[in-house]
Amino acid sequence: MPNHAVLPKGRLRAEIFRSARPDLRFRLLVWFSCVIATLGLIADSPAVVIGSMLVAPLLGPIMALGLALLGGARKEPLPPLWALAEGVVAAIVLSYVIAELLRASPFAVLETLPGEVQARTRPNPLDLGIALAGGAIGAYGLVRMRAADALPGVAIATALMPPLCTVGIGLSLGDRGVWGGAMLLFATNLSAILTAAAVVFLLSGVRHKTPTHPGPRLVLGAIPVVVLGVALAGLTTRAVQEAREEDQLAAAAREAVVNLFPGGSVERVSRTSGDDGSLRVRVEAQVDREPTITDAETIQAYIAQQTGKRVQLVLVTTPVLVLDPLNPPPPDVRLLTPTPTPTATPTRTPTPTPTATSTRTGTPGATSSDLRTPGSGGAAGEPGRNASATPTRSSTPGPTP
Repeated sequence: MPNHAVLPKGRLRAEIFRSARPDLRFRLLVWFSCVIATLGLIADSPAVVIGSMLVAPLLGPIMALGLALLGGARKEPLPPLWALAEGVVAAIVLSYVIAELLRASPFAVLETLPGEVQARTRPNPLDLGIALAGGAIGAYGLVRMRAADALPGVAIATALMPPLCTVGIGLSLGDRGVWGGAMLLFATNLSAILTAAAVVFLLSGVRHKTPTHPGPRLVLGAIPVVVLGVALAGLTTRAVQEAREEDQLAAAAREAVVNLFPGGSVERVSRTSGDDGSLRVRVEAQVDREPTITDAETIQAYIAQQTGKRVQLVLVTTPVLVLDPLNPPPPDVRLLTPTPTPTATPTRTPTPTPTATSTRTGTPGATSSDLRTPGSGGAAGEPGRNASATPTRSSTPGPTP
């Protein structure tokens, strides 16, 4: 059975500050939780990422800083502040090194941004509310339930290590949107947990007995929460507007492509901001014929008309063959047995060689005559140009007795 006894206030304060020191145990937990979180983020494994949250010890220093916000000795905030700074720097550097090593390896990693990484790049007011609730229940667990009952769930709800590892991955990729969004999420969780824990500690009476009232310090600690809340609300509003614009772009591009290519379909529509303030739209579609420049201009004009913005269109098409299902092939077509293509065998054709023989028979007083084969060329009485003539002459010296 777990022990639910409430510790004396002085002893509880001492235990909270003692657990927030940057000793060897704290450093080992930071290092190994960072390795687990980084590999889980790159592998896109939610279970591994959750496991890293349970191992990460960063919640202890934040709780101690929340308690120190209520007042006390001047040197009390130094150990938890040093532990938190050391943990943050170690997590970012180690995750950056791991991401660089994996990118240099022959394994195909981080070619596309994993979903677990993307989930930590766009914080919203819901994350702020989760961090406030998590910090409050974590502080209440330390005061009333001896930490072991509530802190594991709080560590999962208020994710601290995964955003830091996402910062390292974003720095390795050189993507400001990734590491900037993850750093904003970590700052949101940090400020919300710290402020909520300080309020719970104040209401529970766990604070140092000092003549000064902790009210001004709480107000000072709540300022970052308010500022981050306003910033997150603005970012969320902008994200909603961008999502609506993307849906409008996708609908306009799909309608334009289908009207021009009845058998086509739009596979993907993406948008970026151009250098001159225009909207750069990339449309990837499958069409049944090769598009012309007129088709592209028509799609561009239609998208610009629907969105009311200047549009730079990038049209990427893939030709497809669309068969009519109402006109199937005849039943005697054999689809699975290919017909061998006959190979042409050259046939040797004899070439006739014309031979022109000129025979000349001479007798005294007789007229000589030339004999030529037809087609030997030349005029009558002349030997052919391309024929080999062999003259044969027979002479009889006298009359035969």
